[in-house]
Amino acid sequence: MQTKSMNPITVLTKQPASAVRSSALRASKNTKPRPGSSSRLALGRRYQQVTKAVADGSDDTASKAIAAAVPVIGLAGSAALINAHVIDEPVLSYLNTVGVPVINALNPPEFVIHWFHALNMGVVLFAMGGYGTYLGWRIRAGYGDEDTFGTPDSAAELHWKLMAGMGFFFLLGGQGGLIFTLLEDRTLFASPHAITATAGLGVLAAQGVLGATMKDSETLRTTHAYLGSTLMALFVAHAALGLKLGLSF
Repeated sequence: MQTKSMNPITVLTKQPASAVRSSALRASKNTKPRPGSSSRLALGRRYQQVTKAVADGSDDTASKAIAAAVPVIGLAGSAALINAHVIDEPVLSYLNTVGVPVINALNPPEFVIHWFHALNMGVVLFAMGGYGTYLGWRIRAGYGDEDTFGTPDSAAELHWKLMAGMGFFFLLGGQGGLIFTLLEDRTLFASPHAITATAGLGVLAAQGVLGATMKDSETLRTTHAYLGSTLMALFVAHAALGLKLGLSF
């Protein structure tokens, strides 16, 4: 009695279509036949890559749920920290010692005091963060080796540099925003803009740790990808709050 064999194409198509497409694309881009191997062996290896990627992608729903929940948790933690007022005095002392004397010595015009932080952070968000997010999705699609605009780095090499640079400039720029707040005689941490800023920096740090430690885990890579996009949405909301604050003051 003959055993009925299953067509691998039939097995593969039982998986969700989106998982098959994305996983197949990554496998086809990242798998190269060894020199001298036959086309049948190369196809077999590629098929194994595809089916493994499809199986690993079964946790996509959980990864997306985590990516959506982390910013919400960050916002809740940030609000609790700011509303407890435990950082008000240390931050105020630090700014009055380090930042405020320097800006007062430079004596910038009122327009700079009011809008420089917003303009500077807007450029960082959309130039570095926007392009870095685009490169992250290109890497996920299997194009990590492609050239990047205006640099000798590949997409994989430039992605983490841009996102790390964005975090560095956000950290410095956030301090500048607090200094300008004091110079305009406004209260520190008195608006939702401060909550989204603190939450954004915290989630960005967590995203960086995840990116450095995820290695080849498909589940963690999916979480990293979607968390990056939700984080960008959080920063855009933060920018909108800042613009509203600036226009109303």
